[in-house]
Amino acid sequence: MSSDKKQSILFVDSDPVAHKSVQEVLKDFDLDVVVARSTAEVSELVLVYDFALILLSVTPSDTTPFDTARALGKNEKTWYVPIIFQTTPEAIGELLEQGYAAGGVDFLHKPFRPEVLRAKVKVFLELDARQRQLAFATATIQQQNLKLEERAIRDSLTGLYNHNYLQEQLGREVSIARRYNTPLSVFLLDLDFFKDVNDSCGHPFGDFVLKEFSRRVEGSLRESDIFGRYGGEEFLVILPSVDREQAAVVAEKIRKNTGTTVFSNDKYERYVTVSIGVYSGFGEETDASRLIIDFVDNALYQAKAEGRNRVCHYRGPRGGTAGMDEHISDVIGSDQQNHLNATIEKSRAMTLASFEAMVHAQTREYELLAARNSFFIKVLDGLAERLNLPDQLIHSFRRAIKLHDLFRCYIHDSSLKTEGALSEEQEEMLFDQPLMLRELTNMFDFFASERVILYSHHEHYDGTGYPDGLTGDEIPMAARIFALVDSFVAMVTPASGKEGMTREQAEAEMKKYSGRQFDPFLVGMLMQSIDTSDFFKDKEDAVDAAEI
Repeated sequence: MSSDKKQSILFVDSDPVAHKSVQEVLKDFDLDVVVARSTAEVSELVLVYDFALILLSVTPSDTTPFDTARALGKNEKTWYVPIIFQTTPEAIGELLEQGYAAGGVDFLHKPFRPEVLRAKVKVFLELDARQRQLAFATATIQQQNLKLEERAIRDSLTGLYNHNYLQEQLGREVSIARRYNTPLSVFLLDLDFFKDVNDSCGHPFGDFVLKEFSRRVEGSLRESDIFGRYGGEEFLVILPSVDREQAAVVAEKIRKNTGTTVFSNDKYERYVTVSIGVYSGFGEETDASRLIIDFVDNALYQAKAEGRNRVCHYRGPRGGTAGMDEHISDVIGSDQQNHLNATIEKSRAMTLASFEAMVHAQTREYELLAARNSFFIKVLDGLAERLNLPDQLIHSFRRAIKLHDLFRCYIHDSSLKTEGALSEEQEEMLFDQPLMLRELTNMFDFFASERVILYSHHEHYDGTGYPDGLTGDEIPMAARIFALVDSFVAMVTPASGKEGMTREQAEAEMKKYSGRQFDPFLVGMLMQSIDTSDFFKDKEDAVDAAEI
């Protein structure tokens, strides 16, 4: 309601002369004087006008105006409108009590005195004006509060829900899924190599990509789905009443809509892909919101480790196929799939065994890495337990360290025995290792996961590593884990044969390079796993066994 809307009053009287008289007396007021011949017209007029005052004529023989007043008092639109009754001086004493009981605020003598009518109307017009101003101010404040509340739950760039609101809604949807025994699915989406988009095309284009990506994702979702920007280039989708199979369809649709159409503005064109981690739960078995975030995060890391631009599902702690989305199951039966998986695993094992036998026959340097390799697996298993990594990824790590160490021996890496600074030739060979390992694993496509790990394990969290100078989350999660464990093991069990660091020294070194060379989150998790394990006892046992 606008505060400057023209005011109006209603005058109800059967006498046409009285109508003209009232209008003449009030002509100097800036208001509409609406007249009616009977109370029967009032119910329709109050729907059209917001009256500041209603004047009702009443007589002892016709008290229907009192009924009208009572009806107006029960109406949400008119209960606050003041009503003044008009009657003769002789009838006031008889009607006074009934008038106030019906909701009237005053009585006027009939015929009225002009100066009295003007005075009373002026008072109620001023009161109505203040009420209108107050109502307008209240409405304005409410609108501003709504805008502030909306801003508090919205991301300023994309207009999507923000991190805090997503957390609140996830908790709410988990409660609903448990209470009503319904499914719930959650996606964590991350744009691949987004830093390169900003670096090569500039932040304005990066902002454009974020907004356009948001629009594309919204086009794949229902109105009931909750979609927001979780932080940076990460987005969260909450899908109530959506099971795992349905979630897989939606996630794949989002992945295709993102990667198959170029992101283009007036200046740049760029294809951008997305990796998606998926969690699905049902009814009372639906996990707590805090755990769900961990689970979709793990699934997302798996998607990154496997090469990005893919959907990975979280399938429970340490499950044999956790984190993998085997589309092949759509075309072959479970028995055939199990047989195929076993065949692939056997091919990997045979290839590694053949490579190991060849390296062992050609060089004696392999013995230097035996204890280190054993200790690596111990440390890895402890960290994997802490991170709740799927078994399949753990197996990839074990194959990756085997390939890594065998290859170093195969190319006669003299840096293994070198103490102090490396020669220029050794440094060049070390720098080329990730590229050579990628080429080696390219020859065998069933080492695709290991290829991602080995190619990027020399990248540094702050972007100073190689071969691509990736930074932060751009580095595949699996490569970050491998690099951390590999460095820790190298500190406490050097392949050169010199004495390794103590536990305290190794922890200090890890913390020193946290956020620089290593992912600080992973450093913290490694420190926790060290505190609850027998790593150093295992290391001594492994060294003793190697010496025997």
